[in-house]
Amino acid sequence: MKTSRRDFLSMFAAAGVASALPGIAAADEAPRKGGNVRMAVQNGSVSDTLDPAKGAHSGDWTKQFCVFNALTEFNGTLSASNALADKLESTDGSNWHIVLKQGVHFHDGAEMTSEDVVYSLARHKDPANASKAFAIASEFKEIKAAGKYEVALVLERPNFDLPSVLGSSYFLIVKNNTKDFAKPAGTGPFIVDSFTPGGKFAAKRNPNYWKSGLPYLDTVEIIGVPDNAARVNAVLAGDIDICSLVDHRYAAQVKGHQNVQLVANKLGIYTDLILRQDNPITGNADFVSAVRYLQDRKRMVSDVMQTYGVIANDHPVAPWDPYFLEGLPQRQFDLDKAKFHIKKSGCAGQSMEIFCQPGIASSVEGAQFLQSFGAQAGFNFVVRQVPTDGYWSTYWTKRPITYGSISNRPNVGMIFELFYSSKSPTNEARWKDPKLDQLLDSARAEGDFNKRKAIYGDMQTLVHDSSGTVVPVFDVILDGVSKKVRGYKSNPSGMNMGYRFAEAVWRA
Repeated sequence: MKTSRRDFLSMFAAAGVASALPGIAAADEAPRKGGNVRMAVQNGSVSDTLDPAKGAHSGDWTKQFCVFNALTEFNGTLSASNALADKLESTDGSNWHIVLKQGVHFHDGAEMTSEDVVYSLARHKDPANASKAFAIASEFKEIKAAGKYEVALVLERPNFDLPSVLGSSYFLIVKNNTKDFAKPAGTGPFIVDSFTPGGKFAAKRNPNYWKSGLPYLDTVEIIGVPDNAARVNAVLAGDIDICSLVDHRYAAQVKGHQNVQLVANKLGIYTDLILRQDNPITGNADFVSAVRYLQDRKRMVSDVMQTYGVIANDHPVAPWDPYFLEGLPQRQFDLDKAKFHIKKSGCAGQSMEIFCQPGIASSVEGAQFLQSFGAQAGFNFVVRQVPTDGYWSTYWTKRPITYGSISNRPNVGMIFELFYSSKSPTNEARWKDPKLDQLLDSARAEGDFNKRKAIYGDMQTLVHDSSGTVVPVFDVILDGVSKKVRGYKSNPSGMNMGYRFAEAVWRA
């Protein structure tokens, strides 16, 4: 590793982070109050924010869940449970009746009421707020208070997945008329003590938290450290307590350390290869088929991901998701079939660049594999590794072949809507199929889970067979956690225990 402990301590000293605490406690002790936990996340810049409407990455979301709560939440599964909402009901999927928990207070002592919820949901519809949930909130036809603790929410179209949508970070409940998010008052487990974008987030226990007995910690600190080696070195040295996102290259080193445990998280996060469908080569169905057959998924998991990955089948739904389609034949690496489809496409002997960058997991290695196997199949893929800075604005989806990095969402409907629906501005491959759009509307309008699952299964088959994206593997996200920290475990809804580690962990 290139970054020394001295370099890292200098980085933390500049942000005001304390030195490590000594000692390791027994693993079987009961939760107890007190202490501080320090986490280093991989994101950190001057654009960091505590505004739920503008959160852009796991670092933002983790800080925001320290301060705020949502109407629903994910407690170890991908099914949403009620949180600030006592009831969330609909008979038709369009008209939703929300009953709020009573006696919940913001950090400044004000009681949470329906006015706060109306404001929190409606603010995403205002273009002036530049909310990242603007497209989702555009489906909110009417939001109004129906009493002090009741809200009526009417959707433009039925969506029985709404409870999971409302559990996402975007829809965390903020106090009515909040405009300044430098040090906002929420209902969450921690009160902001200090926050510097690109620097340190520090917060103290909310003594009046509505969840009895939580949180356990006195304080929590989160700092963004983009350098992978620096984060790992810091947790191994005891300078931080949790290293979020351990690069697979360092997994064995972390796993073998006597004072640190390696936590594996299956989250439905994936790197996809994007083949623009409006290009004469990458939009050729046989060319797409050839690229799919050139994916050596087993080798990607074993060699590149050091076994911390799960083979995917060219659609975005992970095997542990409740909507996963069982029985869809797994596409295999097959050089002969790839040769056949390259020849049939009429593209044999041609060349095209693949744009990748080191910040996207396994993209560089995946591009190199494709270059090697493509040459054997009769096509010349030219790897163009570009800097991480500027990749998303300059290359991603703007060139015929690029890589994307997709974080998990609260439900598969959001994934299909964002990256595959015809109307979405983030439809990566410009693949537009009216059948997919129709199926998405049908799935949301179906109140019966098994019937809705069958429709989502049809969508997985359609994307697997016809889309312009290739999904070779799902990434297993690794965290390095000091053995002085208890209660840290995987949550399939997101990184860092579904972004809610701070209210659940305690110190030994």
